[in-house]
Amino acid sequence: MADVFISYSRLDHDRVRPIVDRLGSLGYTTWWDKHLRAGQVFVDEIERQLDAARCVLTAWSHNARNSTWVYAESSRALDARKFLQLRLDTVQLPLPFDALQAADMTSDRGEWGQLEAQIAAIMRGGGAPPPLRNARAPGPLATPAAAGSTKLLTAASTATLAAYAGAVSATYNGVMAPEQLQVALTGMVGVAGACAALSAHRLFAINRAGG
Repeated sequence: MADVFISYSRLDHDRVRPIVDRLGSLGYTTWWDKHLRAGQVFVDEIERQLDAARCVLTAWSHNARNSTWVYAESSRALDARKFLQLRLDTVQLPLPFDALQAADMTSDRGEWGQLEAQIAAIMRGGGAPPPLRNARAPGPLATPAAAGSTKLLTAASTATLAAYAGAVSATYNGVMAPEQLQVALTGMVGVAGACAALSAHRLFAINRAGG
């Protein structure tokens, strides 16, 4: 069982080799497809090594970005909560990996400190996926705000119905003239419409904000 399974595009072999050597110098055992032997059923062996490794490190590049194998291996590792990643190129990572931290190895001044700390954390048994990068957590006021919009609409509807009932009763008892009833009803409809529009606007704003 290797400590670190390296997921990468074979086209990047020469760029990944220094990373493998660096991890070896730190005392970690690694597995990448250079270890495949002739005669092995490579799919079975890759799956076996992927599942057995304590950590899976994906090296993203322009080549890896378009590799079905790299994506599949990374997804499986993410589900197993043992996934880490780095960038060899300045490339847009595929979903959902673009929301996760990735050590920048696009220059000679690679973020080795960050990467080594993450690997060490997983080896200690942390096993948690890396923290989200630029992730948007649900706002704590999102649910109350949405609930408030519904309550506002309900209260407005109740008040309008109550006012309508009172106006009709007053007209029936001769307290209010029919012309006055018509004016009152027009005002009630306007107030109810304004409350409904306000509630709809608030709900739309909440949805756009991710609440």
